[in-house]
Amino acid sequence: MKTYDVICPICGGMNRGLDLEETDGFMECEACFTIRQVPRIRKNVMIPVYDWDCNIKEHSNSRLKVVGGEA
Repeated sequence: MKTYDVICPICGGMNRGLDLEETDGFMECEACFTIRQVPRIRKNVMIPVYDWDCNIKEHSNSRLKVVGGEA
């Protein structure tokens, strides 16, 4: 578990020993009680990208038939 010391962007108070990885970067300031997300601690999430090439004419499977178009 890694802890961080973060300065509040609102009041400038020091917040020590925060486990920002557990809260996805969110913190509540101990001095002014505002809740903020620290941008450098945000987790990157991989999003799969699919290539949906629907050109059936170029498909190598001979069982597929083109409906309503040229073969």
